[in-house]
Amino acid sequence: MKAQLLLIFTLLVVNSGVAHSQTPVPNPQIPATPTVAPTTTVTPKSSSQSNNTKASRKDLLKALEEVDKGFTTLVFLLIKILVALLSLFVIRRFFLLITNRSSQLIIDNFSNATGADEIEGVLTGLSQLARERLAREMKSVYQRSKEHITSVGPQIHLSSDKFPLPQATANQQLTNFISSVKELTPDQIDPLVQLLAVLFPPYGTKVTGILQSQGEEHKRIGITFEIQDIDNRIAAQIYTIWEVSDSEVGKESKRLLKDRFRQLLRTASRWLALELSKREMIRSIPKFYLGSKRQRYLGQIHNFFGVLNQSSAQTHGQFFYQLAIEELQQAIEFYPDWYQPYDNLAETYSLLGRTQGERRIGNLQSAIAHYDEALKRVTEPTVQLRIKVAKAIAQLLTGKEDLILAAKQEIQNLEIAKNWDATTVLNYRLLYYLACWYALAYRLDDADETQKRAYLYLTYSLTRDKSRDFWEWVGKDPDLESIRGRLPELKSALLKKLNEKPELPTLTGKDFNESIEEVLGAVSWGSREVGGV
Repeated sequence: MKAQLLLIFTLLVVNSGVAHSQTPVPNPQIPATPTVAPTTTVTPKSSSQSNNTKASRKDLLKALEEVDKGFTTLVFLLIKILVALLSLFVIRRFFLLITNRSSQLIIDNFSNATGADEIEGVLTGLSQLARERLAREMKSVYQRSKEHITSVGPQIHLSSDKFPLPQATANQQLTNFISSVKELTPDQIDPLVQLLAVLFPPYGTKVTGILQSQGEEHKRIGITFEIQDIDNRIAAQIYTIWEVSDSEVGKESKRLLKDRFRQLLRTASRWLALELSKREMIRSIPKFYLGSKRQRYLGQIHNFFGVLNQSSAQTHGQFFYQLAIEELQQAIEFYPDWYQPYDNLAETYSLLGRTQGERRIGNLQSAIAHYDEALKRVTEPTVQLRIKVAKAIAQLLTGKEDLILAAKQEIQNLEIAKNWDATTVLNYRLLYYLACWYALAYRLDDADETQKRAYLYLTYSLTRDKSRDFWEWVGKDPDLESIRGRLPELKSALLKKLNEKPELPTLTGKDFNESIEEVLGAVSWGSREVGGV
């Protein structure tokens, strides 16, 4: 096109020049004046000049064609470079979306099934509050998971550096990107682009929450959660968290309905955080874990979350004990040869035996039976001793004479054993259980010697506890209620000694015992000898 325009312009210029060089034509309206015409000799153009003109035109056209061809080549080269760069950018973008793809956690807004109009106006606020609470609870669970992996074991893989945070809508970046690429690509490769969407689908969990109530004037409220996998790898689940026990319903129903739901969110978000975290761990089980190896791994996960549910019962509600029992029973099904699920299940029943009236004895007997099952499977001597002491605690709590005598005999056998020296025991949990046993025994006999041993073992345990996991709990543990009076003074004296002698937790024998006696002396009972342990 450019060459044609240039050719037309050139022809116009040439024709214009020829026209101006022609001989003027006389006007017939003007009378001719006779003149003497000069003699003109007309010399015809030579054929060589005509050939030169044609050659010049051909050269010009050829030059213009060469310029146009070069310009077109340059344009196409730039287009190819641009397409190549865009292709690299698209590939890089797709690669980043694939590698950075993570599990999603979609928390829909609550729906109102209570029939109360006052709830409609606060649904959005309650939904956002639920997401915020859930994020905090999941952070707490993740931190506990890391502590478990680094200090307790066995190894449990985390799917990522952190659990997914709750969001209101799904992340559609990859889906939208594939759709955009599909629109720009030729129809012939559309099936290939569509295959990418099949190979890399979104994954994660979607949670739907429903607010509901029972009885007249919403006497009892609850929150139902429906949990469903986006990619259907794990079975869906529906669970309802109800407000409180029947004895407290009357008091709770006097509060505003929206305030009651806000209060219930604390317990509900804890349950949801535990359940979602467990599902995320199950999702992240390595694909090469097959057969019995996968079964054992599932047993470890259920055992871990059984312990988390057990500890949640003391802060978020008694119904977590039943959840702990269910998790630990599943752990036993998956890993029947492992002692830990039996041990933790026994401890859960023992804790229930401290709180429930009518079923107290039954729960304590279940605890004793599961401690026996754990003892059949444990091989480590120190852990075996701890389980025996835990069983003796459950026997004391029954209040039955035969079981109390059996418990006392068990502790006596432990302390008179030839290889027993409490100053060399580094397992702070074993020492803590001994302190609890003596504190409970002190309730029964009220003997000074029993009280002294409770304080002594407790001091040993707190000293050995380098991470100080039990330091805060000792002030809340109901088993230590009988010796709680001087605990603040004891902890203060022990902290002072630990600051003076940081190596104390690792000392044994005489050096350890002398330092502990100094601590006990500062609390004013060191003058009474507490030896023989």
